[in-house]
Amino acid sequence: MMKRLAALSVKSLSTLSLDEARAYMDAASGDELTAAYALACDRNRLDGSVSEPDATEVHHALFLLCRARGLPAPSFDQLRRDLKHRIAA
Repeated sequence: MMKRLAALSVKSLSTLSLDEARAYMDAASGDELTAAYALACDRNRLDGSVSEPDATEVHHALFLLCRARGLPAPSFDQLRRDLKHRIAA
């Protein structure tokens, strides 16, 4: 589906610190969607799952990234469009 980044070490399934958000953004070269996908993968792994994250999980990860950086909440509909675009490319 999307490019996987090397696993980072998120410490919690429900929260994300500013330093952790910056680490995901840095690893993704500033690409929010890639960072959110990587965070969703890491959160799934922490939860004991090996499955690829779905759009809802990626959206929640993007929400956490935005909240940690003091940005407005992302639109789920826009995220789905962006994911479909990225997959088609």
